[in-house]
Amino acid sequence: MTTFVLNNMRYTVDIVVENKPGVLYRIAGLLAKRKINIERINVYAVKGNGISKMFFTADIEDKIVDTVVKQINKVIEVIEIDYHKVQH
Repeated sequence: MTTFVLNNMRYTVDIVVENKPGVLYRIAGLLAKRKINIERINVYAVKGNGISKMFFTADIEDKIVDTVVKQINKVIEVIEIDYHKVQH
């Protein structure tokens, strides 16, 4: 029997993006490449200004969370990004 010990913490990531096709796909693809599973996600358009807000919660290793956030921030349509640990 193999036991895996993960040093993952649950994080919520808040992102403001341009409301354009493919943005969610690109962000989800970045997470999938690192084998990060999205536990919860909510995306909604902000009325009338071409902007959407995206919130997702995922278990991410502490040592890579900054790198993941920096990679998401490089997506051209990302305007603002913030993250915080979720208290269990």
